[in-house]
Amino acid sequence: MLIAVMGVAFAARASPVWPVALLASTAVAALGGSALLLGINVYWMPVSAQAMGLLALLAFGLLSSRLEMAQRHHVQAMFSRFVDPRIVESLSEEQHVARAEVSASREVTVLFSDIRGFTSLSEHRKPEEIVALLNRYFEMQVDVIFQHCGTLDKFIGDAIMAFWGAPMQQADHAVRAVRAALGMSEALERFAADVVRELPGTHFEIGIGIQSGPAVVGFLGTSRRLDYTAIGDTVNLASRIEGCTKGVSRILVSDTTRRLCGREFGFRDHGAFSVKGREQQVLLHEPLPTMARKESPATGRNGDGGNT
Repeated sequence: MLIAVMGVAFAARASPVWPVALLASTAVAALGGSALLLGINVYWMPVSAQAMGLLALLAFGLLSSRLEMAQRHHVQAMFSRFVDPRIVESLSEEQHVARAEVSASREVTVLFSDIRGFTSLSEHRKPEEIVALLNRYFEMQVDVIFQHCGTLDKFIGDAIMAFWGAPMQQADHAVRAVRAALGMSEALERFAADVVRELPGTHFEIGIGIQSGPAVVGFLGTSRRLDYTAIGDTVNLASRIEGCTKGVSRILVSDTTRRLCGREFGFRDHGAFSVKGREQQVLLHEPLPTMARKESPATGRNGDGGNT
């Protein structure tokens, strides 16, 4: 009976304190009963039952430890490709894993980054040089995304898609995304300088678009290949905003993202842009690498700022 109760406790993932307390209390009760029986000349010492209970406790404890380790490995296998190891560790708790595995609408901030003039760059360099260059660039930018606790969604050719707010909830997802974008811009300056020294005449530039809002986040694909991704209008608009950066600013964010950032950054307003798939124009802003909010006059740029 005792072993059965301990088995149920471990199966229910109850605190290990309860099985230990149960075993200790039954041992005390057995010893007390044995002392009382000894007073009426009845010898009873349930040593074998207590020993079996102790062995069962150790066995269940070992099994529970193995199950927890297996769960950690499962989480690492699922998310290690997409998120920083610190986030993977936070996801090891069962309730977080269950929530992360279910596709659901989340409030997120999505970032798209694309290399400017990549086609022209590819035409004038050997394929081996281009691959090596891209790998170094991706490594550098993904490190920045992970430093700001972002989730790497995918590489799309020479573009990067990332988001914040899932699998772990982040109340400051917009702030994290903008900080990451500014960090990516700083990293690009160093990277571009290195590229010019190694490959004279090479110009390396990027555009980054950011949008905040609801998106369906979860695992998408087949049993052979699953990706942890975000889909929805928020994702589409982030991509369109990235397309508006050319000739305007390296980084542009939507008005929604700007409002969510509060006073964390200064912003330069760039006016309203027409984007493909939306009837209404979209107000876009350039984040400035300052902590205090600074109002800047709009440039008056309206109409066709990007894809139409």
